Amino acid sequence: MGRHLALAALVALAACNAQANAGAVQSTTDSVTKAVYNDDVDGVDSNFDSTLQSQVSRGDVGTLSDKMHVLGNYKGLTFLSTDAAKSEFTYRADFERGSMNVVVRIDNDGKLAAYRVFPQTQ
Repeated sequence: MGRHLALAALVALAACNAQANAGAVQSTTDSVTKAVYNDDVDGVDSNFDSTLQSQVSRGDVGTLSDKMHVLGNYKGLTFLSTDAAKSEFTYRADFERGSMNVVVRIDNDGKLAAYRVFPQTQ
């Protein structure tokens, strides 16, 4: 019984930390999304952890930037959901003519350990 209580407390603590960090995570995600939109690799990398930095190329950022520009000017993010157990946050990136979903995972230092973009299904 005590083990289950400790696990429940740990999950509750993770949820509280995720909610407390939600504003900072959204701000970081918005900064990265703006950097991708502007084809600014340095701006993207500065918010990624070292593992993710090594996986991103200038070409990747340029390709994603092109896909974003097809949708028009970037308008900002809307929070959709969080998975506290995974430290994962999902947002909708809004553009003039459409949107994309952005899913990020944060590491223990508050850096992005994952940044994935998915087209909205119509």
